[in-house]
Amino acid sequence: MFNHRQDLQFKSVPEQPDAWYARRLEDVLGGQYDEVGVAMHYMFQPWDMHVPGRYRDLVFGLGAEQVANIEMLATMIAQLLEHAPATVLDDAVRLDPAVAAVIGGTDLQQAIAVGAAAQAADNPWQVASGNVSRNLAADFRTNADAEHHRWTQLSGLYRLTDDADIRYLLSCLLARAAVDRRLCRSAAAELAEDAPLADG
Repeated sequence: MFNHRQDLQFKSVPEQPDAWYARRLEDVLGGQYDEVGVAMHYMFQPWDMHVPGRYRDLVFGLGAEQVANIEMLATMIAQLLEHAPATVLDDAVRLDPAVAAVIGGTDLQQAIAVGAAAQAADNPWQVASGNVSRNLAADFRTNADAEHHRWTQLSGLYRLTDDADIRYLLSCLLARAAVDRRLCRSAAAELAEDAPLADG
């Protein structure tokens, strides 16, 4: 399913180092409605769908897009930390496997695979891995809610910076979140219309 190319899909370079803003961006990588958690949910959801078809393809496509979002954000965070004080950089590397991967020159896909493995109980990479309900309409509604929360987080970060390239990156992610939310809501509505009425 994945084909990793070394050149980034989206390139954006901040005007100057900003450790404080890098920390704010790290918040959208690891939390309840973050890029990693949503990607994990999108990955586990189709793996649990045993019937191929357009809904499975849609969720796999959204999951692959989320992995690209992770790579773009992790790269931006690493760029913002490039000339930061050593203590700030050490904390960022310790707290976020994606940042550690980019700073250390590791292939980010490998970092995602390692980060998703069983580790400490507070590992943020595992947040959404077990949240698949096996009710496709409910999962699509959950996906739409997660996209809304991601959009809200990203729009708040957009207002916190004047850096044109960071805003460009965030505007791309905001547009993706809005489109993905609409796709998930449409799929949930279609599934609700097709569902048979309950007896009684």
